[in-house]
Amino acid sequence: MAKQTKVSKALFVGVAIAGFVAGGALAHGQTTCAFINDNLPTANSVEGYRVSGNRAAHVGPIATGGDGSPANIHTFFATPLIAIAPGTTHLYATDSGSSDITLFDIDSSSCELSFVDNYPSGGNSLFGLGITISRDGKFLYASNGDRQSSLVVFPINSDGSLGNAVQTVSLGANLSSLAIAPNEKVLIVTVPTAHNQVESYTINASTGKLTFASSVTTVAAADGIVIDPHSKFVYVGNGGEGGAAAIQVIEIGAGGSLRYIANVVFNGIDNPIGIRGGSNCLLLSPNGTVLFFTNQVEATVVSLNVDSQTGGLMFNSSADDGQAFGDEPSQMAGSVSRSLVFTGDFNTQGPPAMGILRVSSTGALNLLGRFPLAPNAAATSIAASTF
Repeated sequence: MAKQTKVSKALFVGVAIAGFVAGGALAHGQTTCAFINDNLPTANSVEGYRVSGNRAAHVGPIATGGDGSPANIHTFFATPLIAIAPGTTHLYATDSGSSDITLFDIDSSSCELSFVDNYPSGGNSLFGLGITISRDGKFLYASNGDRQSSLVVFPINSDGSLGNAVQTVSLGANLSSLAIAPNEKVLIVTVPTAHNQVESYTINASTGKLTFASSVTTVAAADGIVIDPHSKFVYVGNGGEGGAAAIQVIEIGAGGSLRYIANVVFNGIDNPIGIRGGSNCLLLSPNGTVLFFTNQVEATVVSLNVDSQTGGLMFNSSADDGQAFGDEPSQMAGSVSRSLVFTGDFNTQGPPAMGILRVSSTGALNLLGRFPLAPNAAATSIAASTF
């Protein structure tokens, strides 16, 4: 497919971020690009913001050449519909309705996107076509949902293009989320529609192929996941435990074996802190000391302190990211060097937005601003990179 022109001029230029400079020191001369998959039912698009200094400029939207979820729904909150290959300017976005994956090139200075090509995903994905990319950038893993549940392994060429699938793994039910352990030996998936299971697959480093290793059944719905930097613990979000937010902890053993450790419920009884609502989507700091989750009921982002030895969790702080019962912040992406966290909000009660928050040295959060996205965007999935 012929390469299209770059995205048109930014729509919201020079928007100042309140409290951006006052919140702490920033690395100068860096540009952070954050993008969301609009997941529109027809003529899907990707858009985002370029954050530099104390300004945020809107970028896009630019067409993916495919269709998002047919009903313009948010699919599973935790299904990752967009990803940037580590150490590259290659951005991938999925089209659930047309079952394909779009490749864009990112201009690292302007954050503008150039369409490159579409690649068939090999399945039917009404419930969300999730993707994750190996840390060495050699393989892309795609989850197909609905009536043809599967995991498909694609090799990534040096120019970012996808080669022919090297493996398709049949699944018993639809996936919600998928992630690769930092040691690149194990792929972890959540299967909330199959008795709340979390499953692991070992990865062949040379071929990228998967082999089923283990599964555990969680006590609550298994949605978003993150894996600690030592590839020792998996943290699993869920839609709420008796009306309270909760995080489930699973240990990764030899050969990818899984062992259920705990369900940490923030109900004000078993845990001193009570937090209403869910914890579908998670983000872990690179050093593994702070875990963040988004609460769709109260429109907050919550940070937890992590015990790297036991996997234990303790409440740190919470920050508003919209209006409770109206805004619904979902997945997150971060910029380590700039201490920024970005959230996507498809907002069932109003216009969708991207949230930008600062993380302090203690892990506390401060909302810097919420920035508008395309009308009707189901902006649950987000990716970011600092150049």
